[in-house]
Amino acid sequence: MLTEPTAVLLTGASGYLGGSLLVYLLHKFDLESRNVKLFTLVRKSEQVRKVLEQGGKVIPLIGDVQDAEGMKKLIIDNLVSIVIETVDARQFAVAKPCIEALAVVKERLNVPVHFVHTSGAKMFSSHVGIDQSNFLNDDGDVYNTMAELDTRHPVMKQFVSLNNQIIDFAESKGIRSYIVAPPMVYGPGTGFGNKISIQIVALVRVARTLGMLFEVDQTDTTWALMHIDDQVALYATVLDNILLLKAPYGKNGFYFSENGNFRWRSLSLAIVNALRKRNGLENIHELPVATDEDLVAMANVLDCNVGMVPVSIAGNCLIRGNNARKLGWVPQHGVEHLMSDVDKEVAFIVEEDSVFSANLKTELLLS
Repeated sequence: MLTEPTAVLLTGASGYLGGSLLVYLLHKFDLESRNVKLFTLVRKSEQVRKVLEQGGKVIPLIGDVQDAEGMKKLIIDNLVSIVIETVDARQFAVAKPCIEALAVVKERLNVPVHFVHTSGAKMFSSHVGIDQSNFLNDDGDVYNTMAELDTRHPVMKQFVSLNNQIIDFAESKGIRSYIVAPPMVYGPGTGFGNKISIQIVALVRVARTLGMLFEVDQTDTTWALMHIDDQVALYATVLDNILLLKAPYGKNGFYFSENGNFRWRSLSLAIVNALRKRNGLENIHELPVATDEDLVAMANVLDCNVGMVPVSIAGNCLIRGNNARKLGWVPQHGVEHLMSDVDKEVAFIVEEDSVFSANLKTELLLS
């Protein structure tokens, strides 16, 4: 007897992560052999056609993760038993209704149900007070490490407990939870919507606007990296093992996506020189140290307060993603690929960055 397919809901179809993951699932995951019925969430009716144009078997649903009751209804009406949330790493209000709805589906179907939350590497970095003398391994006691943190940064303090809050709430409802934490993700997105990431884009915006990047932290800090193709492959590996009921979950269900660390100083210098090359200028060999005035100028570009500039484009993040590797995930792109691909990455960001306003597109780089 054929079993009913497992209904999976992916949010963020128009986003960088969600859109790229949608394409991967449709064309590389073999949904049919895994007996998966895939739904994806879009906010606008005109995006339905764009989803369908991706090819493959997917059912677009119109909704908004900020609409709690609407999300509950979509999940319950479609008997969704796996939700992959890629939209907002900062709000419990997004996760809560999904988990509550999954609990209803669990009772109706009498099957395990699952919530995959997309967090971020900042939550496991120097910015929240994680010890940087050793790597934080995702197959270690991450839950208690986070529970014991005394985060001093006023903004990060608001978010640092979110992952544990989701784990605890899901456990109270009998839901299996998984925390995926992408670091600095780079590479062209493959979805129909946003095709560029966040952190490397922030560096390019600052360089284009101010004509230079600066050493925000003179200790030459390093950050974990991940190519978008490897990131979506990690999601798919986790999903495959969720379907097999083999993926660690709850307090053991952290999935750090990383394939080595880059140096902020080296990446920033490479970005500046990539932009200089576009303007026929020679390379520079070191970055100026940021003054208070430079920090204010960077904050204006990034549309944040000055205290968030180091959080956006500096800091240490020493994490190791062992859990996904144990499940068979094999990332292909490391720091060598990132640094060799900077010129192409910068060119793609310049082409795709619609946020960068026309009056700033002068690229007046220092000679």
